[in-house]
Amino acid sequence: MSESPPASTPRNPDRWKTAALILTVLTTVFASLLAALQTNADLRAGTADRDSQSLAVLASGELQRTGLVANYEFSLLVDIIKDLQTSTVFGLTALEQQSRGEESSAETSRLLAAAAQARFERGQAFSTLYTDSRYAPSDESGFPDMQAYMQDLYTGANELVAQQNAAADLYQLWSSRADAYVTVLTVLAVAFFLFGLAQTVQALQLQRFFVLSGALILGGTIVWTATIAFS
Repeated sequence: MSESPPASTPRNPDRWKTAALILTVLTTVFASLLAALQTNADLRAGTADRDSQSLAVLASGELQRTGLVANYEFSLLVDIIKDLQTSTVFGLTALEQQSRGEESSAETSRLLAAAAQARFERGQAFSTLYTDSRYAPSDESGFPDMQAYMQDLYTGANELVAQQNAAADLYQLWSSRADAYVTVLTVLAVAFFLFGLAQTVQALQLQRFFVLSGALILGGTIVWTATIAFS
């Protein structure tokens, strides 16, 4: 009887195990890089969060200060206008009384007009609306530029609010990136598991399946990471 030919041994039967080992090393390096990116994103998110909170406190304080300043200026403006009107009314009253020959009453009205005029001038000296050339009226009977004053008054608060909003947006960006990197690391763990299986099973078909599946997952996580980093 003729002997049957020996079964052919495949060339390099451990090639899939070798590939799994190499891919495991590459996956480990990539996982280290991904962990560094996640840590960096987490630190940046924490910094942006602290900046956002501190700017929110500053903006709140600036808005409160601005409200107090505005309340002072407007209350003073009301008193100034009232004193001006009082001075004008008593001045006209004094002229009318003088025309009727009521000198005593006219003198009293002139004193009251002078007192109101003094309060009016004193109030102007303490009012930014009258002492600052950007808002002061061009003549005594004019009215301060309230629109320009309000714009300048809230400039600092508006800038702080804008900075706080920018810091909050930055926090959301880095926080979402850090969370996304954690998700990628979780998926990458599946590739580690598949490469480990490829090195333990003996069937070449299973080795190839696990290696190719792990390589596909590894490539997908690399593309995913690049998309997150440059988004």
